[in-house]
Amino acid sequence: SRRRSLATAFAIVALGLLSVVVLVATRPRPARAVLDRPDPRVSVRPLEARSGIIAVEGSGTIRPKAEISLSPQVGGRVVRLSSALTNGGAFRAGDVLMVIEQDSYENAVDIARADVAQRRVDIALAQQEQVVAREEYRMLRARLGTESGPDTALATRLALREPQVEAARAALARAEAQLADADLSLKRTIVRAPFNGRVRSESVDVGQNVTPGQSVAQLFETDEVEMVVSLSAADAALIEGLWQKQAGDESVRISAVVRSDFAGERYDWEGYVDRVEGVLDPTTRTINAVVRIPAPFASGNRPPLLIGSYARALIDARHVEDYYALARRALREGETVWVVSDEATLTSAPVEIIQEMGDTVYFLTELPEGAQVVTSDLAIMTEGMAVSAEEGVEG
Repeated sequence: SRRRSLATAFAIVALGLLSVVVLVATRPRPARAVLDRPDPRVSVRPLEARSGIIAVEGSGTIRPKAEISLSPQVGGRVVRLSSALTNGGAFRAGDVLMVIEQDSYENAVDIARADVAQRRVDIALAQQEQVVAREEYRMLRARLGTESGPDTALATRLALREPQVEAARAALARAEAQLADADLSLKRTIVRAPFNGRVRSESVDVGQNVTPGQSVAQLFETDEVEMVVSLSAADAALIEGLWQKQAGDESVRISAVVRSDFAGERYDWEGYVDRVEGVLDPTTRTINAVVRIPAPFASGNRPPLLIGSYARALIDARHVEDYYALARRALREGETVWVVSDEATLTSAPVEIIQEMGDTVYFLTELPEGAQVVTSDLAIMTEGMAVSAEEGVEG
């Protein structure tokens, strides 16, 4: 019947629902998954204590130690020029660079020499006449006896021809001075190099008439060159003996290494601090130290240290015991570094910076040698943060 059919259908549905409930209630529960998140990795470098001289770095342009304008002291026609007197030409001290026509100067020497000879004859004649005058004066005084008038110094000198002898000697001295001048002018027709150097530029040719003081070339010395290194007050304070250093004073020796690049290669020259300029640079408010470099044009296996080239100088500063050096990126704000502890957690430690040079920071710290200093960056770094340290990789 219809009621029996509905009951059967209801029983089937109920039985199905019951089966579902039983299955859900008796199903196995899945195990809870635990996510393993690794600690952030950081690059570290162990501290290695150093002892030695800290260097101060600066830069500048190479310039001559001495540069002059070559000019003759006498005038005339140029009859000979050295092959070195050309742009870039090299010469040694004492080399003949230019010769001026000498004929008129040789004639002046001959005339002055003849005048000297004449004045010597005049002295001989005056001295002989003085001998005769003295004898005549003696005989006159003897003949007059006590009846002679009072003697005066001037009268006696005139009678003995002493003024005439003095005048002859003065004339000889003047003639000898004129001879010396003529001889000096003759020597100055030969223009010699005042030092070892090179020619920056020249403007003279054979046959050209030159006048005294006329500039004919620009010369610079090559035994040494120099560069001006601008130092901050902090850097200058590191250099021992800097303020006691006087120009040319070898008792205070401050060594320096000058580096210059040429065709992609770096070359070093040994130098020294010669002096400190006594004023602050008005633009940068820095202290200028003058570094000199000997033998900049010595060939060897390197190019010359050319005038006008840009260079860097590493100046020896003071000796420091137990300091450390790290890449600048290891330094954090407030002059601190992050250190990985034995428990693999981060801690910060203050440091005392003594010098920054290029990408390297030199500092003092109370951290023990071997402490693992973080050299890489994380987005977030906090005290006590757990990390995984990896030594030897600069991040």
